[in-house]
Amino acid sequence: MQSQPTGPNPFCEIGRTHPRDRHRMKPVEGESGVWECPRHDLFARVVEPGVAGELERGDPFVMHDGRAGVVVRAGDERGGGVLLYYRPDES
Repeated sequence: MQSQPTGPNPFCEIGRTHPRDRHRMKPVEGESGVWECPRHDLFARVVEPGVAGELERGDPFVMHDGRAGVVVRAGDERGGGVLLYYRPDES
């Protein structure tokens, strides 16, 4: 599910857990409802709640550009879905 961005850009997952590094992600050019944190090589997008509920940290996940990725964590509800944080699979 890719929806139109709703609300402000989400906080980077790293920044959510480390208050001194709190910063927002940037929209990915050409992708609606996908954000990136170039500092931490992290992405986020809105997915269906059922999809987010089935995924756990480290599970494989196809990224917005078709590359292999891994789930970092599910975040807050946003725009009728759940924000899912993921990164490229480097294994």
